[in-house]
Amino acid sequence: MRIAVLVIGLCLVMLVGMQSCTVMFGGGLTEDQNLAGAGALGLLVALLFILGSAFAIGAPKASVGIFAVAALFAFGAAGMSDFRDMNVWGWISVVLAVLSYFGIREKAKKEMAK
Repeated sequence: MRIAVLVIGLCLVMLVGMQSCTVMFGGGLTEDQNLAGAGALGLLVALLFILGSAFAIGAPKASVGIFAVAALFAFGAAGMSDFRDMNVWGWISVVLAVLSYFGIREKAKKEMAK
């Protein structure tokens, strides 16, 4: 489970980052400050995806917390602007946090077996 979180999280980082950069820097036609701010929060979510994925194998408890914080930022960015796709990234963060929680149990079982 922990390896799955690592792989999925790192693959999705590229999508979150590219979409957020496009929203933040590509919105020059409308000059919407709220949309640019939501794009910046999207980049923070991408950074948190990297950190959550990095801790998924060694410290899955930290990974759960990081993905939970990423979900809060994503839902906040979706609520403050027209960047509604952040709702999707927020729910994906919740799913990754739940998978990391199961990774805690998996790691505990492996340590008990040793």
